[in-house]
Amino acid sequence: MTIGLMSAMPQEADALVARLDSPSVHQRAGRRFIHASCHGVPIVVVFSRWGKVAAASTATELIVAHGVDRLVFSGVAGSLRPEVSIGDVVIATELVQHDLDASPFFPPRVVPLLEIERLPTDATMSDDLALASRDFLRDESPRAWENLTGRSQSNTLHRGVIATGDRVIASHDARLAINAAVPDALCVEMEGAAVAQVCFEHAVPFACVRTISDSADHHVEACVASFIAGLASAYTAGIVGRWARAL
Repeated sequence: MTIGLMSAMPQEADALVARLDSPSVHQRAGRRFIHASCHGVPIVVVFSRWGKVAAASTATELIVAHGVDRLVFSGVAGSLRPEVSIGDVVIATELVQHDLDASPFFPPRVVPLLEIERLPTDATMSDDLALASRDFLRDESPRAWENLTGRSQSNTLHRGVIATGDRVIASHDARLAINAAVPDALCVEMEGAAVAQVCFEHAVPFACVRTISDSADHHVEACVASFIAGLASAYTAGIVGRWARAL
């Protein structure tokens, strides 16, 4: 068993590697694939880069060239629902490409030839990540908020649909458009569904965990910048690190 850990920011990848044993760097396809281990389990960590094409390329490389047979994606996302707050965690049950439209040949958001709209995640991996997330939110998250912002904060775990698209959602109108296209989506990001499709086609179990950094509106730039400054790494290392140690 070799685990692939993809993160949406290089800071998150570095924070994960700091919790692993015997890291070594392999340069390939313009990316740094960091081979390490956790309690004897081989792990490969990599920064995905932004967007669906970059993420799909990275996932394929992990599976084909590095022998990964399970894959987890972590990173930040914008909330699409009022009950999903900044600092909350979302574990994907399914992922949808909200901007995919091959009509009139296929209905909007349906992946051509696969003929599915919603790409599934692995139930066991997702359950285990949910347990790790609950423990992190209870034990580590309040302290991380206090250390980095000077104020304590408690947050919530959610499980549901995540929307993916090649666009930073930074306006109320853009957010409403995604709400209309995928009404049950909890948050929006730029990579998850692309990685889910690669894993689906290669029969590799996949899970996706996202931390809410913003409300997918005109405040996105300031919110994401401050979140990436420290909280994103703390969440990724805390949640995915806990999950990896329990393997």
